[in-house]
Amino acid sequence: MIKIICKILLCFFLGLMTLPVLISAQQTEFGTVTSHLPSLYFKLKSDTDRMHFLMKAIEDSLNEGQLNHVMQWAHFGLAMAKKNNTDTMKGIFLFDIGKAFAYKYNKFDSAIFYYKTAIYYFPDRHNKYNLLSTREIMDRYSDLGNKDSSFVWLNMLSNVIDTMPDTSPIKSRYFQNIALVYQGFGLNKTAIRYYQIAINGTRQNKNFRGLGMALANLGELYNQTGNTEKAIKYSKEGMTYLADVNMPYMQTAGNISEYYIAQSNYDSATRYLNISQAVAKKINDFETQLVNQNRLALIFIAKKEFTEAKKLLDKSLLALSGTENYWNKCITLLDYAVLDTATGNFANAKLHLIEAVEIALKNNFKAFTVPAFKSLSTVYEKLRDYKSALDYHKQYVDMKDSLADEKTTSELADLDVSYKTQQKENEIELLKKDNDIKRLEISNNNKAKAFFITALISAVFIFSILYYQRSRRNEIETKKIKAELENEVLRAQMNPHFIFNSLNSIENFIMKNEKRLASDYLNKFARLIRMILDSSLNGVVPIAKDMEALQLYIDLEQLRFNNKFSYSTIIDPILLNGDYKIPSLLIQPYVENAIVHGLSHSDDLNLFLSVTAQLKNNNIIYTITDNGIGRLQAAIYKEQNKPFYKSVGLHITEERIKNFNRHPGKDESVLITDLYNSDGTSAGTKIEITLKAV
Repeated sequence: MIKIICKILLCFFLGLMTLPVLISAQQTEFGTVTSHLPSLYFKLKSDTDRMHFLMKAIEDSLNEGQLNHVMQWAHFGLAMAKKNNTDTMKGIFLFDIGKAFAYKYNKFDSAIFYYKTAIYYFPDRHNKYNLLSTREIMDRYSDLGNKDSSFVWLNMLSNVIDTMPDTSPIKSRYFQNIALVYQGFGLNKTAIRYYQIAINGTRQNKNFRGLGMALANLGELYNQTGNTEKAIKYSKEGMTYLADVNMPYMQTAGNISEYYIAQSNYDSATRYLNISQAVAKKINDFETQLVNQNRLALIFIAKKEFTEAKKLLDKSLLALSGTENYWNKCITLLDYAVLDTATGNFANAKLHLIEAVEIALKNNFKAFTVPAFKSLSTVYEKLRDYKSALDYHKQYVDMKDSLADEKTTSELADLDVSYKTQQKENEIELLKKDNDIKRLEISNNNKAKAFFITALISAVFIFSILYYQRSRRNEIETKKIKAELENEVLRAQMNPHFIFNSLNSIENFIMKNEKRLASDYLNKFARLIRMILDSSLNGVVPIAKDMEALQLYIDLEQLRFNNKFSYSTIIDPILLNGDYKIPSLLIQPYVENAIVHGLSHSDDLNLFLSVTAQLKNNNIIYTITDNGIGRLQAAIYKEQNKPFYKSVGLHITEERIKNFNRHPGKDESVLITDLYNSDGTSAGTKIEITLKAV
C-alpha cells in the first residue's frame, strides 16, 4: 500500500516538473501560440482535446477575418498532430496553414504547396477537406493568373460536384467558387450562369449566407461589365443576408459605395462607405480602411473639397511607404493624380502618374497601366510637352488594343465553355431521367415483389445494356463533334495569311496595270474561297473536289511568286472516278510549307513541285516532293528572320490525320524524308502521307 502511495506522489511531482516544459513547448517560430487563447484551453487534459479546440478557434478566426494568430495556432496544432501521429489532424492543420498564407500574407505559391500537402491526408475526393483544398488551389492559381493550372483544378472540382444532387448546399457553394474563377479570367457569360445556379440553390436550401455571397459577387461581375444599376441591385440584396458575417458585409458595402461614386451619387456612396469603414475598424482590417480612405478622397475631389482629399491621400501614401502593398499604392497614386489634375497642379500629377506606371508595369497591373498612360498624355499636353503627350497617347492606344484582343479571346473561350457546359448539362439531365425511370421501376416492383422479381432482374439487365449502348453513342458523338470542331479550327487557321497575301498580290497587279493577270488571279482566288466555304459545311469532301481546290491554291501561289516554280499533280484515276472522300484541305499545309519555306527561298532556275495520290492496300498515299532549299536551310533562314514565330499548322494537320485514321497515339501516317544530291548538298524534301480509304 505504501509503495502504491509513493508511486502516486512520484507521478504527481513529475507532472508538476514537466508542466513548464509543456508550456514552453508552445513557443514556435511564429511566436507564442497560447496568446489570445481563452483560459479554457489550458484546462484541457489531452492533446486530442487541445487539437480540436485549436481547430475550432482557427475556424472561428477565419470566419470573422481575425487572421493574426491563425499561423501560430495551426503550426502548434500540426506539431501535436505529428507527435500523436494523427493523420486527419495533420491534414486539417496543413490546410489551415495554407489559408494563413493565402489570406494573411498573400503568398499564394506557399498556400498552394500546403493545400496540396493537405490533400494527401484526404484521398477521398468527396471528403470535405479534399474539396476545400481543391477549391483553394483553383482560386489561388486564379489569383496568380495561371489560367491553365486553375482550370485543371476547376475541372477536378466540377467532376466531383456534378455528381451531387441539385439540392445539395455544397454544390451551390462550389458553383459560386467556380463562377468566381470564370469571372476572374473574363468568361463573364459562363460566370453569370454559375452564379444564377448558385443563387437558386442557396435560396432553395435557405443557405442565406451563401445566398448573400452569390448575390454580392454577381453584383461585382455586373459592375465589371459596366452595368452599375444591376451591380447595385444585386449587391444591396446580398448585403441583407451578410449582416452577421464581417468581411463580406464590409467588402460589399465598400463595393456599393464605389458603384454609387461611378454614378456621381455621392450621398449614397458616403452612407455605404461609412458602413464598410465601421466594420473594417471593428475587425482591425487595415487594407480595407485604406481602400475606403481613398474612396472618400474621390468623393471629396468630386465635391471640390480638395484640402480634405489631400489629407486623406497623404495619409494613405504615408501608411503604404515601405510596404509591398503595390496594388493599393498604385491606386493611391492614380487618385492623387486625379486631385492634382483637378487643382491644376500638372507637374505633381506627372510625378504621381510616372510612379504609378512604373509600379503597374513592374507588377503587370494592366488595369492601371491603361488609365495612367491616358492621364499622362493629357498632363503632358497641359504642360505643352506635345512630343511626350503623343508618345504616351500611342502607348495608351497600344495597351488598350491589347486588352481589347484579350477580351475578344476571353469572349470566344466563354462561348466554347458555354457550349461544353450545355453538353454536360444535357448529359446530366439524361442521367437524371434514366435514374427517374429506374426509381419508378423499383417503386412499381415493390408493390408486388413476388410476382415481378424476375421481371425486375430482366428490366435491370436490359436497362444496363441500353444505358451502355447510349453511353457509347454519346461518347462516339462527342468524339465526332470534337473532330469536326478541330477541322473547323484548322480551316480557319489556313485562311488569314493566305488571304492577305493574295489580296496584296492582286493589288500589285492592279498597281502595275496588269489587268489580265489581276483578273485571272482574282477569279481563281474567288473560286478557291467559294470552294473552301462550301467544304466547311461538310466533314469530308470527294477527293476530286479537294484536288481541284489544291490546284487552285498552287496556281495562286505560282502567280504570287512570278512563276518561280513549275508543278505537276498526278492522281490515280481510280481515286478520281471512285467515291473516295477525305477531310477538306488536308494536305494543303504541307504543300504550302514546301512552297513558302522550300521553293520561295531558293535561287535555282529549275524549281518544281510534285503532288501525287494513289490507291494502295486500301489506303490513299499522297507524295509531295520539292527541290527547294531543304528543311535544314529553311530552319536557319527562319531563325535569322523570324526567330519568335511558331507555326502550329502542321501539328494540327497531323492531329487531323490521326483522328481520321483513328490512330490517337503515335503512328507513322506522315513520313518526311530529306533529299540530297550525290555531292551531299540538299536536293529538297519528300513527304508521304497515308490516309485510310473511305
